[in-house]
Amino acid sequence: MIKRLLYITHHQLDQNNGGCNASKGFLQAFASLCKTGTVMCHDIMDASTYIPQNMTFMPLRDHRNKVQKMVDMYRGRINGYYYFVREHLREHHYDVVVIDHSFSGAGLPAFIKRTGAKLITIHHNVERDYLRDNSQEKPLFYRFPFLHYAKQAEMECLQYSDVNLTVTEHDAKVFRKWYPESRIQHWGIFEYQTLAQPVFEPQSKGQVFVISGSLYFEQSLRPIMDFVKRYWPLVLEALPEARLIITGRNPSAALTDLCSETESITIIPNPENIGEIVRKADYYICPIFAGSGLKLRIFDGLKQGLPVICHEVAANGYERIAAQGCLFTYHDTCSFAESLHYLVTTTVTAEQVFKAFQDTFSLEAGKALLEEILKQNQIL
Repeated sequence: MIKRLLYITHHQLDQNNGGCNASKGFLQAFASLCKTGTVMCHDIMDASTYIPQNMTFMPLRDHRNKVQKMVDMYRGRINGYYYFVREHLREHHYDVVVIDHSFSGAGLPAFIKRTGAKLITIHHNVERDYLRDNSQEKPLFYRFPFLHYAKQAEMECLQYSDVNLTVTEHDAKVFRKWYPESRIQHWGIFEYQTLAQPVFEPQSKGQVFVISGSLYFEQSLRPIMDFVKRYWPLVLEALPEARLIITGRNPSAALTDLCSETESITIIPNPENIGEIVRKADYYICPIFAGSGLKLRIFDGLKQGLPVICHEVAANGYERIAAQGCLFTYHDTCSFAESLHYLVTTTVTAEQVFKAFQDTFSLEAGKALLEEILKQNQIL
C-alpha cells in the first residue's frame, strides 16, 4: 500500500470525453492502492463525485499574466501549473507522484525525483503522432514551441519515471524502441466505475450502424467524412436497407452538409445519453485512422453489446476483443468489404460482447493489473 500519493492531471474530471474518462479510471485505480493522497487537477464543481474519498482535492491555479504565459511557452513551461506544483512539493512529501499524461509534467520530472518520491507517468498516447494530427489549427507562434516542448516533456517523463504506463502495447513498443533503458509497461484503459450488465432484449440482427464521438476536431472529423464518402457506399451496396447514425458533440457544418446528401444517414448532435442512441444500432463503427493511444469511443459500442468494425489503427488496445470475435478491422476498401461480411454474419451475442469488454476494460481489471505492475517494480 502506498502511504501518500500525489496525482497530477491536466484533464478536467467533470467533463465527459475520452481523455477525461480515462483519467477518472486511472485515478480510481491508484486511489485503491494508497492510504491517502492529493489530486491536483482543474477546478471542478462537485469534487465528491469524481475524487475518491481517501484523496484530497487541490485545484490547480495559474496566476500568470499574459506576458509571462508567452515567455513561459518559449521556456518549456507549456502548462499553467509548473510553479504551483513545485511550490507544493517544497512543503509536502509524497512517496509516489503520478503524472497523468506527460503534458501535465512538463518541466517537473527531475524536480520530482529530487524530492525522493517514486515517479510514475501515464502516457495516453505517443505525442509525436497525436500532435501531428491535432495541432494544425493552432497559430504558428504558439504551435512551434508547444510541439517542441510537448515532445520534450514526454521524453523527460520516459527518462526519469520509475515506471511508464501506456494504454496500448503498440505505444509501449514505440517507446521501448526510442528509449530502451526506460521502464515501460502496457497497462491499458479502464472504466472509472463498476458497470452493471445491461439486460439485452432478444432480437434479430438488423442493419443499423452507429458512429459516435466528438464530431468537430480534425483527428475525429476527417476519418468520419472519409468513411461516409468511401466506405458507406460499400455498406449500401451489400445492404441496401442499411442505415447509419452518427452521434456526438458539436458536428461540424462540413459533416452535416455531407451527410444531408445521403438519406440513409442521420446525425444526432450532442445527445444527453449517448448510450441510448448507440443501443438503437446493431453494429458499431470506428473509422479513426490517425493518432496513437486507445480510441475510447469504441467503449460506446462494446458496453451496449455491439460487435465492432474499425480501422486497424483504432484496433490498438483491443486485441483481446478481436481475438474473441467481437471486433473486425480494415485498412482499405477490399479489407473493409471482407470484414463487413464477417461482422454481419457473426453469431456472437450481445452478452458475449459485453463480457469480453468487462474482462478487459472493467475498473476491477484495471486495479488488479496496476497492483501487479507496481509490485513487479517494487513500488508496492
